[in-house]
Amino acid sequence: MVTIRKKLVSDEQAAKVTNGKGNTKRKVVVHGTDNYRTGADADAHARLQANGNSRSASWHWQVDDKEAVQSFEHTWKCWAAGTAKGNTEGIHVEMCVNGDGNYSKTLENTAALVVKILKDEGLSINDVVQHNYYSGKNCPREIRAGNVAWANFLQLVKSGGDVQQPKPVTDTNKYRVLTGTYSTIQAAENVLDVIKHRFGWVAYIVQDGQLWRVRTGTFTGAVAAKEGANKIKTAKLALVANVVCA
Repeated sequence: MVTIRKKLVSDEQAAKVTNGKGNTKRKVVVHGTDNYRTGADADAHARLQANGNSRSASWHWQVDDKEAVQSFEHTWKCWAAGTAKGNTEGIHVEMCVNGDGNYSKTLENTAALVVKILKDEGLSINDVVQHNYYSGKNCPREIRAGNVAWANFLQLVKSGGDVQQPKPVTDTNKYRVLTGTYSTIQAAENVLDVIKHRFGWVAYIVQDGQLWRVRTGTFTGAVAAKEGANKIKTAKLALVANVVCA
């Protein structure tokens, strides 16, 4: 069972990293992010796209061991396949390989998402392909290396999967995460760089006497903020990460 949610890229940003709308939606294309860094999960990749990806690339979905996040409606012709044909007819799904994730669970979640897409778009198991199908790129790398056989992944899809919609957010209050202190501004800048570019979050450096802290942008709800704080600590960016009211 995989939880899905949307964090859609604005039309203004989408126009910069896609060929517009009109995707014929004939294939579901499975990718691997090749981003093994701690914290490079679905949320981080979704935020990267929403905040303005610096690369000339885009994809519809990102999936990790906890959730699947949609960045583009399937009608957008995302830049993911490496060929015009693949960009024009593919629905692109990126599997996360972050070092702090459970790759086996990510595979299961991806399979469940693919089942949903096939049902929604009226496609069949024969329409599920690897990124390699279009451009010859060694992607998804883990599957192509034989760590998990492609046939086994397709069997997961054939077995079906349940999709769990996220529970409605009842806490609409705004919160931020504030790290502990750093003795040098360079140390704070190093953490800021990871939070902004790896996690895709908005963040700032604030001075605290002769020390420095990093403060994030806002999260809606205390649960989301606590997850953000835990993510910072798990990535070993700070020993202390406190949730504060925005």
